[in-house]
Amino acid sequence: MAYSEIAFDVSDGIATITLNRPDTRNALGDALRSEFADATAEIAARAGKEIKAAVLTGAGRAFCSGGDINVLKEMAGKGPDAMRARMQAAHEIVAAWIDLPIPTVAAVNGAAAGAGFTLAIACDFAIAAHDARFVMSFGRIGLVPDWGAMYLLPRIVGMQRARDLVFTARALDAETARNYGLVLEIVDAGDLQARARAFAGKFVDASPDAIGLAKRIMNVAFETPRAEAFAAEADAQAAANATDYHRDAVARFLAKEPLAFDWER
Repeated sequence: MAYSEIAFDVSDGIATITLNRPDTRNALGDALRSEFADATAEIAARAGKEIKAAVLTGAGRAFCSGGDINVLKEMAGKGPDAMRARMQAAHEIVAAWIDLPIPTVAAVNGAAAGAGFTLAIACDFAIAAHDARFVMSFGRIGLVPDWGAMYLLPRIVGMQRARDLVFTARALDAETARNYGLVLEIVDAGDLQARARAFAGKFVDASPDAIGLAKRIMNVAFETPRAEAFAAEADAQAAANATDYHRDAVARFLAKEPLAFDWER
């Protein structure tokens, strides 16, 4: 697919998707949604091989302003079945992103509003510029959070804070978002892209099998009964233990050689 509303790049083991409708603050119109889904599928097909981590960011002065208001206006006249189908399609897109078996990093510049907020927290990690703002803005126009927000948000901030953010539709600055656990790091805007890429790049030498297995289990940890979680963990450890990566790491350790993956190095 030729992209016009995202930019997609793969280099040094890192895939970068840049939402690229700066004139709309990267609103999620139909073309952008389709291109994002296509790029996600491309990452999934190459994950663990050429691609070891992914960065998601926005062009211009915002990360993502959420749904395209012109599309929302159009949908209001089509009835509930049309909107339900649109939301189901959105859920498939965001689920594919969440399920990528590699670390994903949101580089949040400016506003992450509505579904843009959801996209940020659908990443494994969020690094924000000092000017980042997070707002579940749906309540301001009489809608409920979507793109999986009501699944993801309580798992990160807890139910009471999730209700606060959803019911009030108030904005959080970057520092408050970090205090809530929504953001891992805050950096100057000019350093944001480099820092997000450097953070993602730390995973290039990690075991893709171990990360993929661990991510798959943790993605459903809150709804998995303990016995099932323990069984999944045992199966995952058995699989990871049988990989060449693990055998090589053990040999390096016993030989007192540097490990391939060392976060502090």
